[in-house]
Amino acid sequence: MIVIPAIDIIDGSCVRLTRGDYNLKKKYFSNPLKAAQQWKDKGASWLHIVDLDGARIGTVKNLNIAEKIKQNIDIKIQYGGGIRDIGILKEVLGSGVDRAILGTKAIEDKQFLKTVIEDFKNKTILSLDYGKDGLIFKDGWQKGTEIKLFDFAKELEVLGVKEIIITDISRDGTLKGSNFEFIKKLLKNLNLEIIIAGGVSTLKDITDLKKLEKKGIKGIIIGKALYEGKIDLKKAIEIGIGQ
Repeated sequence: MIVIPAIDIIDGSCVRLTRGDYNLKKKYFSNPLKAAQQWKDKGASWLHIVDLDGARIGTVKNLNIAEKIKQNIDIKIQYGGGIRDIGILKEVLGSGVDRAILGTKAIEDKQFLKTVIEDFKNKTILSLDYGKDGLIFKDGWQKGTEIKLFDFAKELEVLGVKEIIITDISRDGTLKGSNFEFIKKLLKNLNLEIIIAGGVSTLKDITDLKKLEKKGIKGIIIGKALYEGKIDLKKAIEIGIGQ
């Protein structure tokens, strides 16, 4: 089970939000490159970089930061936020990042989703953000939908998707732990590999998620708990690989 540190970017700085609220942001690094180097030094093999400006306005704004990290640090990067057309997707992948994270456009436009799956399957991953009622949010968590996470995930299965990211925004940035009952229900009824995000706050959370690895959890993304010193990344990675 892979453990992936998150780097969320607003106005060029590394920040964390609480429950996706842009008014509740806290800056941790003025230079995200320093955050990336810190997580690399702790053993990270991947970074999860979210362009929160891009997610909100609908076009990438901080791709240059991901490029700079990639140029200076030997680490894999998945980058998302504001990728809403094939041209921008190609630009993101052409920048050197290893995988593009897609959300809003893939939810809104089935033809876009099918094109991505057919032409960019191994270079993209779908990220589904949901509230406490299991309904999907879009546009950088700013707009709710009536689409149920489970229903959309089942559609993705039919289309041949094998792996997704899911983020519980009702817990993201709260340090209150993951919603294990909801996660177990998803794993029981889906045939997808899932990367979990939102609420992971202790090493026990990671140990408990590790126990679900064979049921479909491929990885976890950790944000605020790392920045607040609640979780030591090196120890988290050790749990993830089974040491």
